[in-house]
Order: sequence, then structure tokens, then C-alpha cells
Amino acid sequence: MISKENIKYYVFIAFITILIYKFIDSPENLLSNIKGLFMILSPFFIGILFSLLIDPLMVFLEKKFNIKRILSLLISYIGILSLVSICANMIIPSLINTLSTLLKEIPYCINTLETVLTKHISNLDLLKLLIYKIEDGLNILLKELNNLSSKTSTDILNYILSITSLFFNILMGLILSFYILYDKEKIILGCKNLLYAITTTRKANSFIEFFKTSNYIFYHYIVGRILDSLIIGILAFLGFKFLIKIDNAIFLSFIVFLTNIIPYFGPFIGAILPISMTFLYSPLKALWVFVFIFILQQIDGNIIGPKIMGDQVGLSPLWVISAVLIGGSLFGVLGVFLSVPFAALIKICLGKYINNQINIKDSK
Repeated sequence: MISKENIKYYVFIAFITILIYKFIDSPENLLSNIKGLFMILSPFFIGILFSLLIDPLMVFLEKKFNIKRILSLLISYIGILSLVSICANMIIPSLINTLSTLLKEIPYCINTLETVLTKHISNLDLLKLLIYKIEDGLNILLKELNNLSSKTSTDILNYILSITSLFFNILMGLILSFYILYDKEKIILGCKNLLYAITTTRKANSFIEFFKTSNYIFYHYIVGRILDSLIIGILAFLGFKFLIKIDNAIFLSFIVFLTNIIPYFGPFIGAILPISMTFLYSPLKALWVFVFIFILQQIDGNIIGPKIMGDQVGLSPLWVISAVLIGGSLFGVLGVFLSVPFAALIKICLGKYINNQINIKDSK
């Protein structure tokens, strides 16, 4: 006799089989569909992310000052948006100045490099062909940089649409997070009642425990990672501005802050732009920037990071690197940021499943 549990099991097996067949038959289409589904649901993911970040401030205002939910939410959103606006007013002018400096310095650096190559190694017959190739490549690069403003209307339209879509998703995420936080107790209660209605009590309790674990991992990882990167960004700004005294310290330290959020790869990516930008006008200062960032990342990895985050995810470097690569390739920047807590959650679920199976076999 086929029971209800057997039917669920067969449906699950059939679903997994179809997924495997689709992946083997046409992996590009399957990955594209997954990515498309993720893009459709991205406002909800962004809304949940904002909810995780804003919830502690809202709860603090409610408990500390005994104010109503709607007022605490408004104060939280106004405060955070004001802080973001202040940071944008500081960073955007530095970004514009950095880009203008870069566009001015690149032609000079290319000409200098051509002169050095021609002066020192052009007399060697074996390297003349290589010099011509390098000069052609540099000329092409310079031409492309000088013609950035001559993009086709299609490229410009696609760029505008992508930026518009990003802002729309962020705006919708903010709106969704407001309603999620305003009715979070009702939403949680409704989800619990639904679970107990459609499944057994044991399974409902397992699902609830799973969501509690997910909330703990995502909240502590995201908040800890942002706080850790913020401290590193501030230290980078102080070092760039007052110790090394390089140009565009605000923008370059902001780059260090952003890239430091990415595990393992972020510190290396964040070091490239400050070093290369400084090298354009002072190779000696670029060397000091390299030394300073190296020391800063050692302090972060051995002192600041462990103090703030501890071992929130409990993943080995192999898990973290694999998660970042897969998340970034499938879902872009958001996938890079959220891939590590997702991988930690998968590892915990796998560990519990394996332990349960071992216990079941041992009991037999």
C-alpha cells in the first residue's frame, strides 16, 4: 500500500531526477533560469537583508524609550538613510576626482612606458617585435579609454536600464522590509500556524529550528562582516590620509571597506586600486600603501575579525572559496555577499542529516 509519506518521497525523487536531467541536457539554460528566478525574487531577498540590519535598532528604540513600532521604524529608517546620504556626499566628490585624475594620468603613464621601452630595449633585435606589439596594445588601450564617451546608444540604454533595475530592486526591498518589520510577529505566527497545519508537529518543529538557525547565521555573519569591514575602512582612511598622505583617501578607503566584505578574495581586490592609483604619481608611496594594507589585513585576520565575528559560520577555507566562486558566478555581487552564510547553513543541514542517519543505523 502506498502511504502519504511514500508519495512525498517519490515526488521528491522525481523532482531531483528532472533537475539532474535538465542540468546534464542543457546546463546553460538551467543556470540561466535559476539566475532569472533569483533576479525576480531579488527585491524580497534585499527586503529580508534590510530587515535583518534594521531590526536590532528598531528593537533597541522600542525597549529603551518605550515607543510604538511605527515611530521606532520611522526613526530607524530616517537615521540610516541620513547616514547613507552623508557618506554618499563625502564619497561621490572623491570618486569624481579620482576618475578625472585617472583619465588624466593614464595617457602620461602610457607615453612614459613607451619611452622607457624604446630607450632601453629597442636596440635588441630579438625584442623589437615584442616592443611593437606592446606599443600597439598600449595605443589601442589609450584609444579605448579616450573613446569611453562615444559609447553606442544601445550600450548606454542597457547601462541605464541595469542601473534603474538596481535602484528599483533596492527601493522595493526597502518598502518590503518596512512591512516585514512592522508585522514581523504576525508574519512569524502565520508561518508557524501554516507549518503545523500542513505537516506533522515533529517536522514543523524541525522547520522552525532550521529558520532559527538561518536567522542566527545570517544576522551575525552580515552584521559582523559589515562592522569588521567598517573598522578596516576607517583605519585605512586614517592611514592613507595622515600616515602615507595619498590623494583621494576617502574614495580609496571606501573601496577597501567594500571589498573587505568579500571573504578571502576581498582584501586582495581592495588592495589593487589604492596601490595602482598611488603608483601613477608616486611609486614609493605605492610601496608604503602595499605595506600598510598588508599589515592592516594581518591585524584584521588575527585580531579584529576573530574578536567581532568569532567563528560564526564554522567553514573551512575550501568551503568559503567554493561558495564565493559559485555564488558570484550565479548571482553576481549579492551572491558573493550571501554565499558564505548559505554554505554554512547547507553544511549544518548536511551534518544533522548525516548524524541522524548514523544514529538510525546504530539503533538498528
